[in-house]
Amino acid sequence: MLTGQHFIAGKWVKGDATFSSEPSSGSSHEFAVGRVADVNAAVEAAEAAFETFGYSSREERAAFLNAIADEIDVLGDQITEIGVQETGLPAARLQGERGRTTGQLRLFAERILSGEYLDRRYDEALPDRAPLPRPDMYMIQRPIGPVAVFGASNFPLAFSTAGGDTAAALAAGCPVVVKGHSAHPERAS
Repeated sequence: MLTGQHFIAGKWVKGDATFSSEPSSGSSHEFAVGRVADVNAAVEAAEAAFETFGYSSREERAAFLNAIADEIDVLGDQITEIGVQETGLPAARLQGERGRTTGQLRLFAERILSGEYLDRRYDEALPDRAPLPRPDMYMIQRPIGPVAVFGASNFPLAFSTAGGDTAAALAAGCPVVVKGHSAHPERAS
């Protein structure tokens, strides 16, 4: 559903100002211009989400990534049509990119379920080390917090709103604030 608004903290947010899309074909639409307050609200919502999403299980994150891929598959023809209108790229190119995107999402889901990426290390203390003793050292991989993803103009899906950068951050447990490319405002919705 095209709203022309921003989706922040589970709600659609209108902007004070709008801009018109300039698709290569099809109708132009009005979209809300992002304000500093909108960006701040999105970042604050992502930080709040980190407190739960950042510590969600690998199974929960994998299910989330697979659900995103499934939804892209369901909306596939619509996503392709919007992409053709906004970019002028051929449908076959965008279908391939869509497949790459869902493949990336599912690949990250499989990878985090396997747990093979986890690199945990423990180095015992060296109390007699000179010139100073070394304490026990632990290394684990964990999410660091919200991540910003800026949409690409040349790959409107695979390296953009739902592609590898977003998939990697979500797989790690990092909430994502996405800024879609202004040339693709409808597809980013």
